[in-house]
Amino acid sequence: MTPVVQLESVSRAFGRSRDAVAAVSDLDLAVPRGKFTTLLGPSGCGKTTTLRMIAGFVQPTSGRILLEGADATKTPPEKRNIGMVFQSYALFPHMTIIDNVAFGLRARGLAKTEVTARAGEALELVGLSALAGRKPGALSGGQQQRVALARAVAIRPSVLLLDEPLSNLDARLRVQMRAELRRVQRETGLTAILVTHDQDEALELSDHMVILNKGRLEQEGAPRDVFPRPASRFVADFLGYENFPVLPGHGPVAIRPEHVRLLSSGEPEDAGVTLEATVTNVTYQGSHCVVEVNANGLGDGTRLLCAHPGEAPRPGEAVRVLLPAAHLVTLGEDAEAAR
Repeated sequence: MTPVVQLESVSRAFGRSRDAVAAVSDLDLAVPRGKFTTLLGPSGCGKTTTLRMIAGFVQPTSGRILLEGADATKTPPEKRNIGMVFQSYALFPHMTIIDNVAFGLRARGLAKTEVTARAGEALELVGLSALAGRKPGALSGGQQQRVALARAVAIRPSVLLLDEPLSNLDARLRVQMRAELRRVQRETGLTAILVTHDQDEALELSDHMVILNKGRLEQEGAPRDVFPRPASRFVADFLGYENFPVLPGHGPVAIRPEHVRLLSSGEPEDAGVTLEATVTNVTYQGSHCVVEVNANGLGDGTRLLCAHPGEAPRPGEAVRVLLPAAHLVTLGEDAEAAR
């Protein structure tokens, strides 16, 4: 099946040639049809530039962008049949909600009856039919974001682009809107691409997760494949592994704090690596304590974090730390180091 969006060796640099800064470098990417893809990474990794190139707002310095299998590299944004939801909502404050949703349909010259029907369907999809006659100023932030989503969906785009649309919402509303985004995408079957720096958001929403690092693709795949098997220290660090010891017989590995166990006296050891360690700090986190230790026998000692659910030891106490074999991730060479 032809990908809805395909990037072939796409690069984008900003600035004059001598002082140009590469935002995206030689990026190959295929966006699967009918799936939810996230572009994930820290600030400056190139994810927003990539989204803007797909939208047509930024031209690649080199490479090609294909939409529905056709070269669209130089196609203007208004001819790409792309829906976009911005971080700032970008609603017209003087228009009613229904008129905001209908704006793109009218711009396409559709008949009045079709405009009315499709705008109404889009508002019903996001649960805002009852507010059709209000103006954006009378709506909450979450409601305004749903109007922006309805407007983008109403034109029945080939691909829906979402540029960190939840970042202006409070934590509880962000969680609610994640579910809303996923529901709308599944019900419509749209191909969606979301830019985010939030790993939880990407893990919850993605069918296909793309992690970028300094303009290059670091790793991609389904969240259930990427999360337990990060391909590099960069990916592991970004996904919250936090512990990166170099173990005899294993080399550089990564392990998440919740997988590190403090063994009680006399407790048998499971398969894995057991280290003698000294507690250096304990932080109360409500459901658990984060216990920081320095492990012995690894050169100068290695700092490890353990999310411990029971009564925590005190700083200065000697403990045994188990790194279960099932949760040890052997790290490959970072893409950046390999270049």
